[in-house]
Amino acid sequence: MKCVGKKSLRCGACKEWKYNAPFYDWYSMITKEFLATICHKCCVREMFGSNYKKNKRYLTWIKKIKEDWK
Repeated sequence: MKCVGKKSLRCGACKEWKYNAPFYDWYSMITKEFLATICHKCCVREMFGSNYKKNKRYLTWIKKIKEDWK
C-alpha cells in the first residue's frame, strides 16, 4: 500500500464517499497490478485483518503514519 494523501473521493473497496480522508493505492501482491484507491479503514482491514488492534505490526505502522501526518 502506498499513501496517496488526504483526498475527497469514493473508496474502491467499500464504495463510500470519504471527505478529506487519507487514501492509499492498493496493488495486487501477486501480479503487482493496481487494483483501486482505498480509504484508511479498508487499508487497515486489508493489511492486518479485522482483529488489527492486537497486531504488533499494526501498532508500529500506525505510529509511523501518525508521524508522517504531522
